[in-house]
Amino acid sequence: MRGWARGGLRTRVVASFTLGAMALAGLAALLIYGLARGYLVDQRERSAVRQAFADASYVRDGLRTSGFPVSDVLGGVAPPAGAAILVRRDGRWYSTSLEVGDEDLPAGLVGVVEGGEAGTAWASQGRRPVLVVGVPLPAVDAEYYAVTVTSELQSTLDALRTALVAFALLIAAGAGLLSAWAARRAMAPLNAVAGTAARIAGGELGTRLAPTSDPDLATIVGSFNSMVDALEEQIQREARFTADVSHELRSPLTALVTSVDLLQRRRDDLPERSRQVLDLVRRELDRFARTLEDLLELGRLEAGASAGERVDVALGDLVRQALDRCGRPVSLLAAAPGGAAEVVVHVDKQQLSRALVNLVDNAERHGRGLVSVSLRREGAHALVQVDDAGPGVAEEDRQRVFERFARSGSRGSLPGAGLGLSLVAESVHAHGGAVWCEDSPQGGARFVVRLPARARIPRGVPA
Repeated sequence: MRGWARGGLRTRVVASFTLGAMALAGLAALLIYGLARGYLVDQRERSAVRQAFADASYVRDGLRTSGFPVSDVLGGVAPPAGAAILVRRDGRWYSTSLEVGDEDLPAGLVGVVEGGEAGTAWASQGRRPVLVVGVPLPAVDAEYYAVTVTSELQSTLDALRTALVAFALLIAAGAGLLSAWAARRAMAPLNAVAGTAARIAGGELGTRLAPTSDPDLATIVGSFNSMVDALEEQIQREARFTADVSHELRSPLTALVTSVDLLQRRRDDLPERSRQVLDLVRRELDRFARTLEDLLELGRLEAGASAGERVDVALGDLVRQALDRCGRPVSLLAAAPGGAAEVVVHVDKQQLSRALVNLVDNAERHGRGLVSVSLRREGAHALVQVDDAGPGVAEEDRQRVFERFARSGSRGSLPGAGLGLSLVAESVHAHGGAVWCEDSPQGGARFVVRLPARARIPRGVPA
């Protein structure tokens, strides 16, 4: 039952119609065969009985004439082809065929005829079916039996049965083809809905279902398009809100940063206590700026807005740029053999660069320092592995660390808003990839990013 439920809707519909048609065709075939068999058997019995009574009358009249032995009387009877006549008189058996004897007669029928009643019985002679008709001849103190081979009747029934089975199978096959065609036509609107939904999920928010004149589908099409309109409007509102927040917060932040920069230039003229306050303000402003950028970027990602066009770029170059921006030596990048550093990915360069910077920065800030970054190709994917020197991440926290504002273990006491890894996860998922945390062979935590890979960039083409 579970296997049936796991099948697709179209498969279940086709299978249901096919099995139903097969059951109906089988039932009709059984009914036809039963009626035909009953009719043919009845006709055969009627014909055999009429012939037997006619021949029995002839034998009776012949035996009434004194001086004629039984064998001479039987010699004057012309039984049908494949039939034999047996007569018992005075305890002796006489037969028109050497192949048929009294041992071939059903005992039940012999008993009935001995009781003075005529009867019929079906039996077998070797592998051949036979019909036996028994007629008592009390006027001459004898019993008459006609044994008729009915192989032709059995052959007819076998041919009829084969034809009906073939008919039932043909009906089932036709029903299967017809139901497959009908199911495909019935599923076509659902396939259109699924394809449109997939394009919308891929960012084509202007995609809509085409209007239809089918009254049963018009309601679904209208509701679907209305839902997408509402979704697009909501995304546009969120995008406008993000833009407004960005403008309103960046303006005073820029003014604060400018003012602190001016104070930083005269830092040497300030008293020691004032320099400490200035350094604290500078650090907090930097932290606030990073948090604001992360929040805005998360807002854009969740709203489906892309920061830029996707291009083919060497993933190794993006990793080197991330290391450089974080002030770490490029030598920390360890590429697997076979030119893994030249693996090409089709990405939003700015968005993925920010995600890689966040990974490196996370290792520096929360993992007690970056140990190495490795890059390798695995089938149709590229893997970036970032290892740190920290205590690692508890197994129960490895999913939660990618939630916004989440902290784990000893990392929770370190500075930061807890948005970096959340931004990494959103960016990677937006590119059709995955990110997870595991134990590093070097003792700390290892964050792994997997992205769909393309071919290598030809020589001379800039990343």
